[in-house]
Amino acid sequence: MSKTDKSKQIEALVYSGDPTFQNVYPSLYIDVRSVGVANWVFRYQLRGRRCQFKIGSYGQDHEQLLDFPDAVKIAIDCRQKLNDGIDPKLEMERQSRPKLITFDDCAQKYLAKKREQIRTAFVYERIYNKEIKAHLGYVRMEHINSYDIDNVIQRILDTGRPAVANQALLLIKRVFRVAIKYSVIVSNIAQEFSQTEDAGGADNKRQRFLEEHEIEAAFRVFRENPVKITQSSYIALSLLLMLGTRKMELLSANWTQVDIERQTFKLFASSTKTDAALVIPIPDLAIPLFQDLRVLSGHSEYLFPKRKASQYPHIGPDTLNDAVACLFGISYGKRDRGPNRMEEAGVEHFTLHDLRRTFRTFLSKLGVNREVSEKCMNHSLKGVEKTYDCYGFFPERVKALNKLSEYVAPLLNYKPLVAATVG
Repeated sequence: MSKTDKSKQIEALVYSGDPTFQNVYPSLYIDVRSVGVANWVFRYQLRGRRCQFKIGSYGQDHEQLLDFPDAVKIAIDCRQKLNDGIDPKLEMERQSRPKLITFDDCAQKYLAKKREQIRTAFVYERIYNKEIKAHLGYVRMEHINSYDIDNVIQRILDTGRPAVANQALLLIKRVFRVAIKYSVIVSNIAQEFSQTEDAGGADNKRQRFLEEHEIEAAFRVFRENPVKITQSSYIALSLLLMLGTRKMELLSANWTQVDIERQTFKLFASSTKTDAALVIPIPDLAIPLFQDLRVLSGHSEYLFPKRKASQYPHIGPDTLNDAVACLFGISYGKRDRGPNRMEEAGVEHFTLHDLRRTFRTFLSKLGVNREVSEKCMNHSLKGVEKTYDCYGFFPERVKALNKLSEYVAPLLNYKPLVAATVG
């Protein structure tokens, strides 16, 4: 029977609609599911085991559909692979996987794995998207040379951010390792770059915290720049100082975690860096901030809902950082740098995480003992102590946070929108 006649016979079989699984060529079967719907299946034996897999869908009017002659060609190719000792199913799966060609291909592969492993993968994504992608992202891996890498690092150093330069170099090295692993390239030129010689130098543990006069000046600058620091951003910055949470533990929180009547703010284990749940007592002076947030967030389930189209349902991890950076005259991307309002106010550069360090420093300054302070920070205990000491120091933390909020509230000078009611 000619291929034309065979094609007509198969077409009649498919459009009859009777479910059937029929051999139409050596190792090639047509699997009819319903009227006009059928799949091509390749059957074979490998190492004494019967195998089969779908090689395509039946059809003639679309490039992704296979007619009989095209299905035969694929079946012949599969038979040839079998003769060469290659599993055709495995080979077809390999061919269907996305090819890693550009730096961006390899970077996305690395970032996808990071998202599976850690909750803070957004840190890596931020460094890549803001500092690297525009310069290396769409270059083929084999075409990237040492000068390209040096250019990325130097651009960051020119903006006075040595720690970010170190992070960018580390990320570039890891992306090159992915490219090596998947045989995209054969050598890792990024490995020749060192943190001390080519990037920001040896990392020093940050010890930056804000003095009282700096807090007062910084929050005055925040109030004077409401376009950059909105009312909800001002509240977020205030709460970071009053509660000591990590940034995204606060910014990603939803209203089910807050009980204003009982004055508690729950952190679930899944949302904390240490995988440790914690009930934070809300100090009396922080209640007005939460009441204002309830008004500002409208009908959103989040304390800090997103302000524009975003992959996050809440405010993004970079939003607050960028707003504060702008007031230091730091601009990311193509935006022009503005004046350094903080320097004009006598405030040295600080980051949002420095507010958490300030919180911890003030606890010590106010005489709060170490065990209570560390529980306020939700730091994990070590060794046997972690296993057996389950006390949460809640009454002690209520006292400590109220004491701290009374100390910093005058510096923050927050003016409530809603009259406070404390239970």
